Amino acid sequence: MAGGRGRKKIDLEMHGVKGNRQRIWEAIRVGAVGFRAYDISRRASVDDTTVRSYLQSLIKGEYIEVIDGAKFEEQTLRLIKDIGAEAPAVTRDGKPSTAGKGTEAMWRSLRILGELDADELAAQASIVVPTTTWTARSYLKWLKRAGYVVEVQASKPGKKARYRLAPGKYTGPRPPMIQRIGQVFDPNLGEVVFRQAEPTEDDL
Repeated sequence: MAGGRGRKKIDLEMHGVKGNRQRIWEAIRVGAVGFRAYDISRRASVDDTTVRSYLQSLIKGEYIEVIDGAKFEEQTLRLIKDIGAEAPAVTRDGKPSTAGKGTEAMWRSLRILGELDADELAAQASIVVPTTTWTARSYLKWLKRAGYVVEVQASKPGKKARYRLAPGKYTGPRPPMIQRIGQVFDPNLGEVVFRQAEPTEDDL
């Protein structure tokens, strides 16, 4: 992509559409040495309740700490564990979250392993987080529709469909997302890459 129109420093930048947590995290990193929840809310353009919830999770996870103030609204915080551009995926208790890990593992496996079927993809992804064959099969079907994978062997009695990543379709480390409205969104590109007019029950 050409040009540098208002681009942020590369170590603070995340490609694609940013969610609330990502915008909060980037705002934290900008004001790392001292900030308040109010500052983050305004800087990230995220509502106060969402900011408060994520900040409290980050405190419990020991990513940030309180350096002054009693009431949360008045507390000054600072960043003590900067893990890079990607916002930490944590639960309310500050524990690592597994949400989305299965999809990430499937996407990574497609790039690394080459040709495979849904059973093999599920088994490989399950090394990271339990993933069912149904989930892997559904993901492969949507990726095929969006042009990310090609079917190298069709399903037939005694043989399972086999797939491989299409040439030039690895767009980055973040997995294409299958959205329930019947479309595929690629966060690496920041755009919808496939939209189905009438999704069926089997698709969702």
